[in-house]
Parts: sequence; structure tokens; C-alpha cells
Amino acid sequence: MVAQRRVAAVALLSVLLSGACASARRTSNAGGDQDRLTREQIASVQGARNLYDAIQQLRPRWLQVRGGDRSFGMATEVVVYQNQTYLGDVDTLRQLGTDMAYELRWIDGPTASATLTGIGSRHVAGAIILYTRAR
Repeated sequence: MVAQRRVAAVALLSVLLSGACASARRTSNAGGDQDRLTREQIASVQGARNLYDAIQQLRPRWLQVRGGDRSFGMATEVVVYQNQTYLGDVDTLRQLGTDMAYELRWIDGPTASATLTGIGSRHVAGAIILYTRAR
């Protein structure tokens, strides 16, 4: 009976700690929200020539395709939108200056496919949304 309680207590403790660690990972970076970059955060990046450089330094995972870059024989990509308008893939960010972004947001692939227009049959790993003014 005592052994069963210890096992249950250890299991409960590990569940609680894993949840706390996941939460800490999500908000540990300066600025808190790992799915958002503010104008101030973008402007603080030293040497960023464009939005791609700023994201590469602040949120490099946004630019990565996880789980391979092919799905059912089709390329998987990260797409870029300005508000609800499709701009292209992540290379588009190399053409956009850091001063034009009021805010950048990351959304995952399934959410992007369900909510953004113009994705069509593309397989997306996620989307970076550029906002040029306050929403």
C-alpha cells in the first residue's frame, strides 16, 4: 500500500513538473510570448538587415520545417502573410525591412491551413503573419 502511494506520488509529481517545464519553455524568452514579436523586439536586433535576419535571431524555430520537408511527396513550407494576403515563402522576408513590421505572429500549420486564404493544396509547417499597424 505504501509502495503504491509512493509510485502514485512520483507519477503525479512528474506530470506536474513536466507541465511546469513546458510552460517555462514557452515563456522563457525575453518578451514572453513565443508566437509573437513586437516592433520593439524587432528593432532591438543588432545587425538585422531585414525581417528574415531579425526572426533568425529572435525566433529561429519559425523558419524551420520540422518532421522533414516533404509530406506525401509535396514540399512542406513556412508561408508568409501580410494580414490576410499571401506574400510567399520565408525568403520573402529577406525583401522586407525591419521598420515595416508593427508585429509578427506565428501560427502552426493546421491553424494556418484552416484560417488563411490562398494556401490551397500546399503543405504548410506554419505561417508568419506580418502586421504593419496595430490591430
